Amino acid sequence: MRVTLNRAELLGAARRGENIAPHDSPLDVLRGLLLEEDAANGVLTMTASNIEITLEQKLPCQVTEDDAFVLNARLAVSMLEKLSGDTVALEREPGKSMLRVSGGEAEYLVPIWERSSYPKLEMPFPEDTVRLSGIPGMAKRTVFAAAQDDSKPLLKCVNLKFTRNGLRAAVGNGRCIVSAKGDEKSTGDVSLLIPAHSLEKLARLCGDKDEFRVGTTGKSIVFLKESFAFSARLLEGEYIDTDGLLGSIRNQFTVLTGVQELRKALDSASCVDSDGKTCLRFEGQRLTFRCESEHGNTAVPLDVIPLTGMPQGEYWYMSRQLLSCLKSLAGTVTLGIAQDGMLTLETENAYYLQTGVRPGAAGKKEKKKPVKKAA
Repeated sequence: MRVTLNRAELLGAARRGENIAPHDSPLDVLRGLLLEEDAANGVLTMTASNIEITLEQKLPCQVTEDDAFVLNARLAVSMLEKLSGDTVALEREPGKSMLRVSGGEAEYLVPIWERSSYPKLEMPFPEDTVRLSGIPGMAKRTVFAAAQDDSKPLLKCVNLKFTRNGLRAAVGNGRCIVSAKGDEKSTGDVSLLIPAHSLEKLARLCGDKDEFRVGTTGKSIVFLKESFAFSARLLEGEYIDTDGLLGSIRNQFTVLTGVQELRKALDSASCVDSDGKTCLRFEGQRLTFRCESEHGNTAVPLDVIPLTGMPQGEYWYMSRQLLSCLKSLAGTVTLGIAQDGMLTLETENAYYLQTGVRPGAAGKKEKKKPVKKAA
């Protein structure tokens, strides 16, 4: 078997595959890329999988006969980066477990594995798929709020809800909840739980204008685009009722301001203790961010436009969590304070809720009393 491909295209595909293949897997084949050559159609199919996520890419090639084998992902990327020339050739003799990789004036002879034990990507029926675009934007507005606690796997997911009005995505970690709009043309009547890290992986592989066909195979959701397929394992279970929780929120007052201004003020105020707490003090048209810690005190004022109620009072929140939210939003925002000091942020495409915390500076450690030594 001999297959010839564009080196840059193969390298790009190998890098994307390496990002999926688990480098520490106890199984050799899972640390590799499955390469399948189709002589009749002149296509090489590259698959990378870590069981939870599978990425399949198709590349045009010149190939003499059908073949399939597994090549170590890290080794593939390293070789292709060092080879020169516009094309690269892969060759192996029938039944041999060694592959010759050549390009320019250099060549490598490396071990490979047979494809027999490599997991196969399952595809949904075409008639059961819906179109979807804008994945990176939707992921940016949601995945940051997923829980990090391994003991709560459902809270590490993003809840994708295909409705008659389009796609909505929701996520919560116990301290905050985010609800974001997705593609309005992605209609349906199904609710799915996809791990946040899987959605984030997909977002890094595409752009907002990329259009997919999306369907499920029972235990997985599959995103299809031209010569690209991405599959992610779904979780089962009862997710929190984000619609019910957000629907019960009643703001005491709201103000209008810009996300960029809020982010800049919070970033400046929290510099003395980025992992601590920040106070939001409202006085009519003035909002002041205040942070106190053992490193110093800061106060950053910001002009806002009152919309409803009487903006007044002090409310405390975790700085890093609020800053993560503001980094995911853009444009004009309606900021509100609801019951029990809960903070709400609403833009055209997203709604964010964060619970308040007790007043005071975080990060201050009590000084330990010196231990008296026995005489």
